[in-house]
Amino acid sequence: MRNEGKKQPPAPDESSAPELNNPEFQTVLKALLAAYQPILEKQLSLAKNPEELEKEARKRPPNCADEFAEANALFGKFLTDEVALRLIPEQGRKDLGPVESWRWCLLHIRCCIVFGWLVCRGPRTFRAWAYYVYQYWLCVRQVLGTPIANPPTEEQRNDFRVLIEALAKAYKPYLTDQLASVEFPSGIPDEVLAGKINCLEGQADTCAIFERLLTTEAAQALLGKEAFGAHRQEASFWFCRCWCLCSICFGCCLARARSFFDVLWCLVYYIRCLADCFRPLICQITSPAANACAEATFVSSCSPLVGISIAGTAAGFSFHHYTLSYSWGGGPTDTDAVVYPNCSRPPASPSSNVPVLGGTLGYLDVTMLPAGVTQFTVFLDVLDSGGGRVECTQTFEIKTASIEITAAAKVNDLVAEDPFNPGSFTKLIKDTNNPSIAVPERSIGGAFSVDGSAYTVGCDRIMTQFVLTRFAVSPLAPVPTFTSASGGSPLIAPVVYADSPAHPWQSGCFPSITTNVIENGDLVAFWSSDNCTFLGIPYTVPKVKGVPFWDSNPLNGRFVVLLEVRDHLLPAGPFPPGDLAGVDQVVVWIDNQSPIADIESIGGVSGCGDLHLKDYLGTTADVLGVAWDPPIDPAAPQLQPNDNFGSYVLSFQKNGDPLASGTIITSNNRVPNIWPGPLGGAFGTLANWDIVTALDGGTGVLPPHSPKIPRGQRCAYVVSLTVNDTTHVGDSGSNHVAGPFLYAIEVINDIP
Repeated sequence: MRNEGKKQPPAPDESSAPELNNPEFQTVLKALLAAYQPILEKQLSLAKNPEELEKEARKRPPNCADEFAEANALFGKFLTDEVALRLIPEQGRKDLGPVESWRWCLLHIRCCIVFGWLVCRGPRTFRAWAYYVYQYWLCVRQVLGTPIANPPTEEQRNDFRVLIEALAKAYKPYLTDQLASVEFPSGIPDEVLAGKINCLEGQADTCAIFERLLTTEAAQALLGKEAFGAHRQEASFWFCRCWCLCSICFGCCLARARSFFDVLWCLVYYIRCLADCFRPLICQITSPAANACAEATFVSSCSPLVGISIAGTAAGFSFHHYTLSYSWGGGPTDTDAVVYPNCSRPPASPSSNVPVLGGTLGYLDVTMLPAGVTQFTVFLDVLDSGGGRVECTQTFEIKTASIEITAAAKVNDLVAEDPFNPGSFTKLIKDTNNPSIAVPERSIGGAFSVDGSAYTVGCDRIMTQFVLTRFAVSPLAPVPTFTSASGGSPLIAPVVYADSPAHPWQSGCFPSITTNVIENGDLVAFWSSDNCTFLGIPYTVPKVKGVPFWDSNPLNGRFVVLLEVRDHLLPAGPFPPGDLAGVDQVVVWIDNQSPIADIESIGGVSGCGDLHLKDYLGTTADVLGVAWDPPIDPAAPQLQPNDNFGSYVLSFQKNGDPLASGTIITSNNRVPNIWPGPLGGAFGTLANWDIVTALDGGTGVLPPHSPKIPRGQRCAYVVSLTVNDTTHVGDSGSNHVAGPFLYAIEVINDIP
């Protein structure tokens, strides 16, 4: 979203430039041209002497030092005390007082012009901007008499980090806007053909970056804590910020000038910008418009904020700060939901010290606004350093939309990189069992709930229904974004809201009346009824209730579960089903397959056969069998949760005595290690069982319930195999389990 503040130069219009006839303007213009003259004369001389040009080029290849030297030579001659005074309107000079009282401001204005000139001389990356901010910082500290140490102190390093963080926040909206233009270029051809995009495109965006950069925190980091504290209470402090901003944009304009005609117009804009700095306090809310419908948007710069943007102007000479507040229903004002442009909030930040001209004043965090209220009034108060104050208000409607899936099978979802399609992000089911693993996705199965919210109201619209549907999706491609439930398979019948006795917004047995809207609840719901009694008379009331589970059997695969909410226009819009109000979706891996557990043989002995311990002296009895789980989608890669094999446990029990038992092995490896299958008749080694150590009881007397067998005796043993996967089955979170698979053998201890 582009910032339409005052710092952005309009298109040239000679008929509206009275400055051209002003003697003060002409004096300043001559000073500017005189500053350019030595540079131009040298360039002209080199143009007439190619040999000298080549000699100079060899001697001085392009370097940053020359760039700064040229900038300082140009603007150091231009910005004298006399020129500075002539730039400022006559009344402004009177308001500011003697130059010496604001000399600190004048000293660093040259740094502001140089910064704008250098950063706009060519296309710059964010990293290059950071370099020029660094040079700007060095310049300001030098002229104010507090140069940066070499190496910088820890406090100075921290100040520079603050500046770069401020630059990142200022630069990000520009990148977001550019990315949006690249991602959705369909309207650009028409804008170019209609003349809406021309050679001036983008100039406003750069000045908007400068304006966002000069926050209170950035100003303190730029000047230094002591200088900032010494000057911030002066009447000229915020004028100085305004002058610096005008100067940066002036330098940027000059850097892009292609002729002296352009230079002249840059000076016109500069003088107009400075005149704006002396305007009296201005209070104006332009957006949302009066009685308009405002919708919340995601504010990436203050993530995870979802808010209603409040735009307008809070500025003027001697501006000190502004505050935002709001009210509803004729009640008192509140500030709980207020968020200022730098993402700060009351009570820690009760106001903003940065003037705004035609830009964002702040936001209302919709999660902090009272539920069900659709009309609000915003109050803007602008104050100057002398206690002067102006205020303005705006009343508007808001549309509240709670359309979100937050969990499936009681497992929370999150937006993360799709492990099957790197670089693609989607909302998926988080693996809460292993939060530290690289792949945070988990399969679910059985009958489970889907939690979230389905409600929308406001701006003369109200919900008519919601529905849950599912779509099968391939793991081999990024998860598509579905725009509606059309074409999906319903999980539930649409839950209809007709605002009628059959479908009331709230109901229950008197006096316990509760809402029928689902917010932060189970969306697997339907219209049912409650049986009530009043004064001995039975009656029923309609009530939305949780089913509460959707049975996913016999599905297997990757699916998108989608929530669709529809609404209609009040008082009599289309119903049912109404118009599409919004959707939300989550991708889930559904697994309803059981693992496989099977024992083929133990030490080469088949079931119920005799196993002689003497045959295993010095070796092991290999337990052969299967502990395996099929992939959810055989065509997809072997990644979690498509591969959701859990573990297997192999144990034994002597003669049916549960106390005479032991564990042979617990393993997380599938057996046989075949992917994706099918198995057919394949089996593998479940364990290399040291059966002699485990079962040989020797010649002594064994304690009760010993799992071992004395020498010279024989006994029946049952070997048990249990296999489980990691699928979260149902809301309880149990797993699919195969077994216990029981395998009986007769063990003979014939060790001599």
